[in-house]
Amino acid sequence: MRTVLLICFISLAFADEYARIVNYQSRIDEDGAYKSTFETTNGIKASEEGISYPGNVPNTGNYVRSGSYSYEWEGVTYTVNWTADENGFHPH
Repeated sequence: MRTVLLICFISLAFADEYARIVNYQSRIDEDGAYKSTFETTNGIKASEEGISYPGNVPNTGNYVRSGSYSYEWEGVTYTVNWTADENGFHPH
């Protein structure tokens, strides 16, 4: 899921070939929680946070995530808030 969102943001950034990342912050805690944010020169902003719930078997488990992304198009800012869990991606 995270990869899909990253590809979407990269695609938007390529729409403006001169766009640059002006702010990027990322943190991973010992308990598996994380938080990440970034902002570009062409008005794209995104933030995401979540926590990992490990499964009983190696390489299993689940992340519960939430976040938002926004972008500007023709003078209007569009924002999507979302959550993602074992039941899928849920934009609000």
